[in-house]
Amino acid sequence: MSDAAAPTRRRHFRRIRISRRRLVELDAATLRATWASFRPSLAGLGPTMALAVTLSLAVTAMELLRPWPITWVVDHLVGANDPSTVSMRPIAVFALVAFAVPALGGVFDARLQLAVARISRKATVRIRADVFEHIQRLEYPRHDRHFSGDLIVRLMGDVNMVRDLLFSSWLTLASRGMLLVGSAAVFAFVDWRLLLLALVPLPLLSLDMRRTSVAVRQASGRSRKKEGAIASEAAESIRNVGLVKAFAAEDRTTHRFRARARSAERATLAAATHAAKLGQRTEILTGAGVALVLAVGATRVRDGLLTPGQLVLAIGYTRSLYKPLRKISDEAARLGKAMACASRLRELLDQPIEDQLSGRRARALHGDIELADVHHRYGDGRATLRGLSVRLPGRQLIVVTGENGTGKSTLLSLLLRLHRPSSGTISIGGVPIERYQLTSYREQVAFVPQQLALFAGTIRENIAFGKPDASGAEILAAAEAALLLPVVDRLPDGLDTVLTESGGSLSGGEARRVMLARAAVRRASVLLLDEPLVGLDPDARSLVIRAIRNVARDRTTLVVHHGELDELSPDAHLHLDRRGAVLHTIVAGSPAGRVAAEVRA
Repeated sequence: MSDAAAPTRRRHFRRIRISRRRLVELDAATLRATWASFRPSLAGLGPTMALAVTLSLAVTAMELLRPWPITWVVDHLVGANDPSTVSMRPIAVFALVAFAVPALGGVFDARLQLAVARISRKATVRIRADVFEHIQRLEYPRHDRHFSGDLIVRLMGDVNMVRDLLFSSWLTLASRGMLLVGSAAVFAFVDWRLLLLALVPLPLLSLDMRRTSVAVRQASGRSRKKEGAIASEAAESIRNVGLVKAFAAEDRTTHRFRARARSAERATLAAATHAAKLGQRTEILTGAGVALVLAVGATRVRDGLLTPGQLVLAIGYTRSLYKPLRKISDEAARLGKAMACASRLRELLDQPIEDQLSGRRARALHGDIELADVHHRYGDGRATLRGLSVRLPGRQLIVVTGENGTGKSTLLSLLLRLHRPSSGTISIGGVPIERYQLTSYREQVAFVPQQLALFAGTIRENIAFGKPDASGAEILAAAEAALLLPVVDRLPDGLDTVLTESGGSLSGGEARRVMLARAAVRRASVLLLDEPLVGLDPDARSLVIRAIRNVARDRTTLVVHHGELDELSPDAHLHLDRRGAVLHTIVAGSPAGRVAAEVRA
């Protein structure tokens, strides 16, 4: 990747190993890495974040004032010799304060929630868009290592958790921390001895939250991984629902889905169990603290060291002291889940993306395609091409045949630069293709895959996918070249007919011609087709062959097919053997159509 492209196209992250002996340090390192990775998503939100912090301070102040009106009323009544003679005017003032404090707190809290919602929404959109872009730009072999469902869970679910980790969870912890410190300060002013008693459970709670956070994070990591497997299972079954029905496999696929769902449920339940037990232990310890303060405080009231109102205030601040702890324990469990999600996202974002900007800009690529001693081996060690050397003439239609596993589709993948040769070079017009800027190179290559590949949208939108800025005339010309106009004319909405991902009401041959029109509108120099006739009846096959001839005109075209395809009238025929080497060639047309091939063992 070029230096200029690096800041916007790729992020680098440190890998962090989890070690129980250095738990605190590594947790801090994890948080720092997460903050460094996703901080740009908060750019421009400083004023809103400052408003949220200010409102959080106001809410905390209202919380600290809550116990005081009750204290004043109790002392006002108890301090009187005859309660019946007590003036109601001060009590009315105290009652007004008792109403105003929570009312103002509610107003501030509502504004706070709106500010946090704005921050969360913007951060979510930015992070999700960045992650989606990174997934799109991952090197193609990386996609073979991820199930689509797992990527979707990371994109949709994990992003939400990381969003909270960046701001809202920390704001909650900070506000609860401020309430904790404020309560302790006022409590110390009332009676510092009772404060010390109230603080007794804190060390145990702190240790418990730290240990539980790790357990929740580990359980959540397992849970999210299993949820990704569920999503992949569901997507696969829904995508192939026709095949499932054809094999009467509904019960089998449902059973497999239920098994995965139960496995994920157990992992999720494990995380929830850790969080629930933490909450239970927090309630027990804080309850013990309140009881201790109440018992000792009552003796101090009896001894005249405290007023009854001050005891009520002490109990109130003991609860205010523990209330943040309960919230902090909940947030600790939530942070554990969020950190697991952040690790999954950072693991994804740490994977390299394609360098799409380096190299020379590709113009028209009408020269000969030459492969020189090309070897290719997939990541699993499977070899498909072994020393392939061949020159394919430009502006010719060439049918590529061979048995399964001989590297026909691999050849197209290498020309698309989805994969790289393990060794050897591929050139077009004498220039190695890796010297071209990837984006501009692919703009000169059109591809029609073997599987049906349409997008949910109109026929017009599916054709324009090949060239987003295509004019209406260009789309019509592409549809005409692909023999699609008769199909469009009989549809009520014409080119604006909405298709589903499976092609909707289109037949297999018609859907193929939509894909050919998408390739035609691209105006690319090179056209690659992978088994374009598979599964078609004779009539549909004949129409698709005619469409291929139209679209292939004046382009270097490679058509992968499982057998000979004489009805396509190719200019040349390239056959690959099991080792990926060229066995023979069939010369068709003028001498310019001759393929010079050399067998390399």
